[in-house]
Amino acid sequence: MESIIKKYEVMLKGNTPVVWDRMKKEIEDEKKKLKKDQLSEYEEKNWINKAETNNGNAIVPPEWIKSMLINACKQTRLIPHYATKKNESYTRYMQGVLLQMKNPIIVCKKDNLEQLGGYYPSQPQKLNSGKIWKVFPYKKEWNIKFELVDPFGRMKKDELQELLEYGGMFIGIGSQRTMNYGRFDVESVKEIK
Repeated sequence: MESIIKKYEVMLKGNTPVVWDRMKKEIEDEKKKLKKDQLSEYEEKNWINKAETNNGNAIVPPEWIKSMLINACKQTRLIPHYATKKNESYTRYMQGVLLQMKNPIIVCKKDNLEQLGGYYPSQPQKLNSGKIWKVFPYKKEWNIKFELVDPFGRMKKDELQELLEYGGMFIGIGSQRTMNYGRFDVESVKEIK
């Protein structure tokens, strides 16, 4: 019996910087112990710890890719080629099965990350809560290569490409996507064995 599993190799090239802001429990616990006037100094010294890393490399967590694809499914309402109803979309399929990655998605060496600093509301949900200095790791020019696995072989290559292109133009990956960070172009989508 022939396997129905499909694998795709995807290459993306960033056209806006990608920003990390990992909310690690240990960082948040340390910040709680500080006084408000100590936060800026803490940010300057510890900004690199907000990046997702693996063996000294800054990586894109697989959740970023999956989240972007799920949002692209919701926003495009792309109807699957196998659909029997007009209101079907790939959203549920994407949430349930696609994207089983084995290797980390490496962006660059952790030491090659740059700083993105700015004043942000100390309590974003409250108006006039005061502003504090924050520093985030970011990479201005980036490209990534990763594999996607479609275990049931239901998605066509051109459908995946359409969702990735939409995600690159309108959604992006990483932190501060509403400020147009993390946008990308799709360099290639290849089906592999």
